[in-house]
Amino acid sequence: MSAVAHHAPLDARGPLRTVVLVAMNLVGFAAFLWPFALPALTGDRRADGPLVLIVLVGSLGALLFMELGRGGLGAKAVALLGVLGAAVVALRLPGFVAGFSALFIPVLVGGNAFGPSFGFLLGAVGMFASGLFVGGLGPWLPFQMVAVGWVGAGAGLLPRGPNTSWRVRIGALAAYGFVAGYAYGGVMNLWSWPFVASGSAIGWERTGSTGENLRRYAAYYAATSFVWDTFRAFGNAALVVVLGRPLLGALDRAARKMHLELDAAPAAPAASAEPLPAGD
Repeated sequence: MSAVAHHAPLDARGPLRTVVLVAMNLVGFAAFLWPFALPALTGDRRADGPLVLIVLVGSLGALLFMELGRGGLGAKAVALLGVLGAAVVALRLPGFVAGFSALFIPVLVGGNAFGPSFGFLLGAVGMFASGLFVGGLGPWLPFQMVAVGWVGAGAGLLPRGPNTSWRVRIGALAAYGFVAGYAYGGVMNLWSWPFVASGSAIGWERTGSTGENLRRYAAYYAATSFVWDTFRAFGNAALVVVLGRPLLGALDRAARKMHLELDAAPAAPAASAEPLPAGD
């Protein structure tokens, strides 16, 4: 199959978009890491939620506005973001089996198909929308938006393109989904740990050093979340192995039809000598 016309990828659309995306991630890092970086200045973490939510929702709105203002390609990208975000909502509605929820599969395949910034937006938008639908509104929501967004962004950094075999692509994504299951739980616990375990031997110590608080947090995570997150890790990997190839194939076909981040058809790697970002 002949190569189609090259279009600018979703992850390279101007400096302003990059600045906003970087700002969102910096806010997320600051919100999660304050207990270690600035222990004496960190109070009740529940007070962080509204501020982080305002910044994230405002940034997401700005990014979507910029996408819609970029003509047909931008509108198509936002439409695809909406479809996959709706899938996140639908898959979250049944709830969790221990720590596992199928909501991560569209984030993993969407990020891997369309790149890290699309994956981040998909995770953040999907968690915000699902929070509205399932009544999951609370100080934890902005932290969930950032954490699931990071899962999607990481999936976009994995091997993909017409020169990547399905075995490698699915294997890498399944392994990543497994690790992300633990990483998501480890990151999410940080928003509540400073006040949930306050006063205990594994709780956050306001005057403690960074090393001391890291040790305490490791013990807290092992005691409260490791087994729970194991269900998520194995569930993510299993879903990618079972559903990853058909879902990625469907997204790759949609990308070709919409001319999103694709240079050549996945079935014909000889059409281009360079690895392409949207998958094979």
